[in-house]
Amino acid sequence: MSTQENITGHTASQGWEIGVRRTFALTPEAAWQIIFSQPVLGVWLDHKAGIAFQKNDTYTTVSGTTITITSVTEVKVIRMKWQAKGQAAASTLQIRVIPAKDKTTVSFHHEWLANNKEREAMKSYWTHVLDEIGKASDN
Repeated sequence: MSTQENITGHTASQGWEIGVRRTFALTPEAAWQIIFSQPVLGVWLDHKAGIAFQKNDTYTTVSGTTITITSVTEVKVIRMKWQAKGQAAASTLQIRVIPAKDKTTVSFHHEWLANNKEREAMKSYWTHVLDEIGKASDN
């Protein structure tokens, strides 16, 4: 018999989670800049203006998602609490920019999701963001 701990995307320690990543022909600095500026920022955060992203800052997007920054290491990693409108509890999002020889890997790791349905929705969401990063990096 399968238990929840044996289901893909479910862990005993972090509940439901998803991780997606892609490697781009970019420097880490260029990848970071693309993620946190328009048009890509508007795709993943539904936000039209620039944001400084400093620890303990809280933002609410047009669609009602509230994020609270828990840590930032520029051009490496940002961690935040992520609570979409109507969600009972916040999940945890980590965005990493990882040097990979002459390229850079961008990774989204989202944990403490409510269930497998939310996991699949966020997998699609973050995959779409990676697609948009790819489009922006081609310009």
